[in-house]
Amino acid sequence: MSNNKKKRAVIFNVEGAVERGNKKGKELGFPTANIPCDSSIPGGIYAGEAVWNGNIYQAALYKEDKKDIVEAHLLDFSGDLYGEKLAVLAHKKVRDVRMFAEREELIAAILKDIADIRKLCSRE
Repeated sequence: MSNNKKKRAVIFNVEGAVERGNKKGKELGFPTANIPCDSSIPGGIYAGEAVWNGNIYQAALYKEDKKDIVEAHLLDFSGDLYGEKLAVLAHKKVRDVRMFAEREELIAAILKDIADIRKLCSRE
């Protein structure tokens, strides 16, 4: 890895064992690794990265206000992380959390978030 890489700001970081969730992300086609965190971390959708087993993955992070879980969707990753130690770092807030009336609207928003996160990460 080059030392010339621009150092990115970190809004928050959490580390812990991946816990089982309600599998809503997986049902929508975007499985997440759920990491316990402090409930004071601000809610939102964040561009970030996840570090597992010495590898760094771009990640879309979801944190709901007043909840004590960060959900990380690791881009270009497939596999089972339950019980594994994972570190996630949020670098930039993409948008606030909002509710969607229809499943299709939520999926479209997630796809847009992921596209935005890929663009943000490619510029760094």
